[in-house]
Amino acid sequence: MRFWLLCCLMACVACTSRPYTVINKGIGGNSTSDLLARVEKDVVALRPDLVIMMAGTNDMVNSQKLVPFVQYAAQYRQLVRRVRQSGAAVVLVTPLPVDTGYLFMRHQRGLYDMDPNRRIDSARAVVQGIAATERVYCLDLHQVFVDRGEPGRTAASLIVNAANMGREDGVHPTAAGYQLIAAELYAYLKAHRLLRRHHRILCFGDSITYGAFMDGAGTDSGDTYPAVLKRLLDHSLK
Repeated sequence: MRFWLLCCLMACVACTSRPYTVINKGIGGNSTSDLLARVEKDVVALRPDLVIMMAGTNDMVNSQKLVPFVQYAAQYRQLVRRVRQSGAAVVLVTPLPVDTGYLFMRHQRGLYDMDPNRRIDSARAVVQGIAATERVYCLDLHQVFVDRGEPGRTAASLIVNAANMGREDGVHPTAAGYQLIAAELYAYLKAHRLLRRHHRILCFGDSITYGAFMDGAGTDSGDTYPAVLKRLLDHSLK
């Protein structure tokens, strides 16, 4: 009996001490349509244990990618079902708020049927609804950023602006913003006990996952949220 307990303990320790792999599969400009086109190659074929998916910013605020909510919901649900069918656990992340003043400097205001942040907020509700009906996990990062007063235009803002990075962007996080995203994800994964069994983690999404404007963009190094998450996971093994 003691030998059996010792074996179980050793197996548990070995499981929790396995190194983590974090794969960055973000591509700038991607909508849910684009993600569907590459989900087999960039997700299923890589056989991750867990997939973190953030999708919807382009569907909601990129004037060249706008889709109706019904289409967004259908495509998003299709993505979730395909990833879950592959055997991976799924964590959905709600899209972040944007600075519409900066947005309208690049996109014609008349192309939007409602305020872009209202579209983003509606997409957030869609994501939360899909998470509930498909029984997958969901982290409401949108609310985390709103509660911190984002988007702002000061140097301390967590979203890129003229004061902190010299760019009138208003969509993508700063390095500090990515650190917050990674910290929130790490805490969420830990709280929901998703770290013990899921060591191969794939981050799937658009330019926010990719890490626009960041060192190490598109990788698991530098200042992207997958990179910061990887460092947090590696530290947890020490």
